[in-house]
Amino acid sequence: MNERRYCLFFLLLILISWCGISASEHSANVLFIRSYTPRTPWQHEMIEGLRDGFRKSGIKSNIAIEYLDSDYWVYGSEKILMRRICERARKRGVDVIVTANDEALYTLLTCGDSLPHTTPVVFFGVKYPNYHIINKYTTVTGFTSNPDFNRMLRQAHHIFPNRKEVVCISDNSFLSGKGKEYLQRDFELFCKTHPGYQITMYNTQEKTTQEVVAAICNERNSAGRIVIVPKWSGFMSFLGKNSKAPFFTCQNLSLMNGVLCAYDADPYAASYLAGKRASAILKGGNPRDFGFSRTVSNFMYDYKQLDFFRVDVDKATPGMVINQPYWEKYQLLFILLYASVLALLVFVVVWLARINRREAKRRMHAQTRLLLQNRLVAQRDEFDHVFHSIRDGVITYDTDLRIHFTNHAMQKILHLNKEDLSRPFEGMPAGATIRLYNNGKEVLCELLRQVLDEGVGITIPENSFMQEVHSNDYFLVSGEIVPICLHGKVSGVAFSFRNVSDEEVQRRFFNLAIEESSVYPWQYNVHTGVFTFSQNFLKEIGFSEEHKMLSHQDMMELLHPDDLHAVRELFDKIIAGDSMNTRISFRQRNVQGEYEWWEYRVSVLNGPTQDMPYDVLGVCQNIQRYKSTEQALTAARDKALQADKLKTAFLANMSHEIRTPLNAIVGFSDLLTDMKNFTEEEVGQFIVTINKNCTLLLTLINDILDLSRIESGSMDFRFAPHNLLLLLKNVYDSQCLNMPEGVELLLDVPTDEKKYITTDAVRLQQVINNLINNAAKFTTSGSITFGYKIDAPGTVTLFVEDTGKGISDEAIRHIFERFYKADSFTQGAGLGLSICQTIVDRLHGTIGVTSEVNVGTRFSVKITDECA
Repeated sequence: MNERRYCLFFLLLILISWCGISASEHSANVLFIRSYTPRTPWQHEMIEGLRDGFRKSGIKSNIAIEYLDSDYWVYGSEKILMRRICERARKRGVDVIVTANDEALYTLLTCGDSLPHTTPVVFFGVKYPNYHIINKYTTVTGFTSNPDFNRMLRQAHHIFPNRKEVVCISDNSFLSGKGKEYLQRDFELFCKTHPGYQITMYNTQEKTTQEVVAAICNERNSAGRIVIVPKWSGFMSFLGKNSKAPFFTCQNLSLMNGVLCAYDADPYAASYLAGKRASAILKGGNPRDFGFSRTVSNFMYDYKQLDFFRVDVDKATPGMVINQPYWEKYQLLFILLYASVLALLVFVVVWLARINRREAKRRMHAQTRLLLQNRLVAQRDEFDHVFHSIRDGVITYDTDLRIHFTNHAMQKILHLNKEDLSRPFEGMPAGATIRLYNNGKEVLCELLRQVLDEGVGITIPENSFMQEVHSNDYFLVSGEIVPICLHGKVSGVAFSFRNVSDEEVQRRFFNLAIEESSVYPWQYNVHTGVFTFSQNFLKEIGFSEEHKMLSHQDMMELLHPDDLHAVRELFDKIIAGDSMNTRISFRQRNVQGEYEWWEYRVSVLNGPTQDMPYDVLGVCQNIQRYKSTEQALTAARDKALQADKLKTAFLANMSHEIRTPLNAIVGFSDLLTDMKNFTEEEVGQFIVTINKNCTLLLTLINDILDLSRIESGSMDFRFAPHNLLLLLKNVYDSQCLNMPEGVELLLDVPTDEKKYITTDAVRLQQVINNLINNAAKFTTSGSITFGYKIDAPGTVTLFVEDTGKGISDEAIRHIFERFYKADSFTQGAGLGLSICQTIVDRLHGTIGVTSEVNVGTRFSVKITDECA
């Protein structure tokens, strides 16, 4: 009996489980009624949220979606559409009805169809719940998302604190009117904490479109305004997309249609909750037990509107930002992703490069082993032919250092004639045909053994010599010894070499010629734009040893600015292929920062075409000494020409200056032959004239002699201590007799002071006399004052000052030149002042002049107390 009970109980459990499984596997028919059209934003999110709500609750659902399109139909038409929707649902079969937004719910409950009385209804997204209508149905439950315009206004104030005017745009619909009432109520609460705000109401069905557009789409009118829309419509989308004032609303369907911020529940979350509640009802729950819940609302911002009104995304808090570009939203992730991808690519490239390198090495080694194996074993004749075609000498040795193979080039280099034999030296030990010396030591066997032991090729050391055993001749050699590997083991070595005696001699001759002649080779790479010079040249122009090359810009910066244009023009012709072999001279800066003349010789190596140079080669040489010599020769030529002109002027001047006093002397001497025809007074005047002209002639001859001594460098100076005052008094006594009538000679010296200097008294007096004589020529009245003064200890300044007609500025610049005369009608050869300057220079002094026309002239001579 007990066993029968247990069996019945077990069967009952199986039946219940099977019923539960069948019920869980049954798909529920869900009617989802949307208030608007399929094109409304968040369509996909709402459907996904509803499906996820059923799926997470373990209910399989077949969701049929109907759209009321309430923005298009009037209320009466909406009821007709809703009855048709209910009829279609009744035919399909419906287990539960889910509605989104106010229009779908109220139209369903008031359309007059019996479906909502018999089928559970779950609503969400209802802004303004009418419990009077809802409570008439025991099958209705759902979620409301009541608008909070007070919080919306506070958020608008947070984002736009300077916009103090609120514009409410509504229409004549029932929901819009309800939203308007809520806004007016919340605005009064908001103004209590935020005074200074004002609100303006616009009804799109009472005001003209032009008035509404002008209020918010004109930048001048909308500068301080924000717009709040209680109910969204298609016309509001037009206004939002063209508005210059930010839009705020309580419906999320307005997002991406011109609204900056929407305070509403998340569409996915709201539909998900509706799906969960509908699932609970399908599992046996009573709608009345669930009642009505309020979904959590949040601020949602349109990124493009934030960007349009220049609002920082960080300021759009709390809430979330949609429509944000992925780069802005996930910038850090993108950066990390890009960095990771880049690092991965670098790693992959490096890894592939290393694999490729290892594979290349392995392949090269494998190919080398295979080649050697095939050549040494199966294709010995081809091996011989290949090595015989090599121009360098080749000798191969086995591991016992016995010769295995020699090519024809080796026999030719060593002057051996055994070409009739295929392998004439095979089996001979190393050193039987050649010896290798470095620093006086025979190193061939040592190097061969080193390669066999280490398995690494080596280069023959520099300055190594190879000796021919049969003739004892030797020559400079270069080459390398490499291992021959077979099956991964060293099976021998190959020694390749060539005679470099002629190359070394030519190289050393070339280097010697370059170093001794200061000629530097250079190269310009047309493709890279880089000059390559020798290290000595770079050191000479001031670059350190680290520099091996100069860029085109570096080279241009070394040139003298005056030569830059010409060099660039010629170099452009060379690069363009218009000039092949040429030379050019220009100034270039050296290591001291000075410019020197250089000559560059250019030779162009043509490329594939005549106008496409492949390379530019040349040599350069410092020609500063030639330029200096040329300049010196030019200066000497100019000086010779000037001297020739001066000589001509000198001869013309001397012929005049000598003839004038001679004519006077001869003429008055002839008159004195017949003295009885003249009175004694006239005779005395004749004698005075003859003496005066003799003195002039003597002075002229003395100047000429002094000039000759100056030119030959034989003017003597005898230095001794002298009383300066006594010297000047001697000059004064001798010059008083020669003063023109009406001119007074004055001596101006410091009183009660004796000044002694070490000088040549004769030459110093000659300078003072020449200056006084020169002043007397140009002074017809007034005075000539000379003397000295002491400006500083150890120096003395002598001066000669007159009240003559003065010297012009132009004449002062040439006054000390030879044969120069400011006034060609005055007597003299123009040598006195030049001689004075030469004497003063020899006395280690300076001479200068200041003058003012028609006022007078002052010559100053500054010398030291010790002129020797």
